[in-house]
Amino acid sequence: MANKDDNKLIELSLLGDHHAFGILVKKYEKPMYRTAWGIVKNSDTAKDITQSAFIKCWNNLDSYNSNYRFYSWLYRIIVNEALNYVRDKKQHSPLSIHHSDGNNPYLQLLQKEEHLALAEALGELSADHRIVIQLRHFEEMSYRDIAHILEIPPKTVKSRLYSARILLKDLLA
Repeated sequence: MANKDDNKLIELSLLGDHHAFGILVKKYEKPMYRTAWGIVKNSDTAKDITQSAFIKCWNNLDSYNSNYRFYSWLYRIIVNEALNYVRDKKQHSPLSIHHSDGNNPYLQLLQKEEHLALAEALGELSADHRIVIQLRHFEEMSYRDIAHILEIPPKTVKSRLYSARILLKDLLA
């Protein structure tokens, strides 16, 4: 149902309705920003990347294929923008790891230390490995959706995830 709503907003946007596109931006800006931030680990850069991705989206809206989910198409744009930034700047920063604040200070400290170690290990991975981890484990996307976004076969997604997990295990050992 959401894709039908998105497709209607896209049709209106293509007819020049800026308000309709604004609704799409409002609907997707937070998950797109979160994805960009997970890749570049800088708030200002993530905002710039998100804005750039929405501009690309607007400029290429006529190339969107309504047989696919708009969300996946937009995700591919944001991931490509973020990866281009990382490749251009050759930045390898760790992913954000969120932890819950329990009532036990000792457990909080242990959790924080574990999360910091994991974040550091994730930062050692290549951009290709980090992005599949980000999309699969932090954005909870399916292999098929990840493959579509990254424009790679689902088997490559599975292979990269497997390799990334092995590397993480070795880094954490």
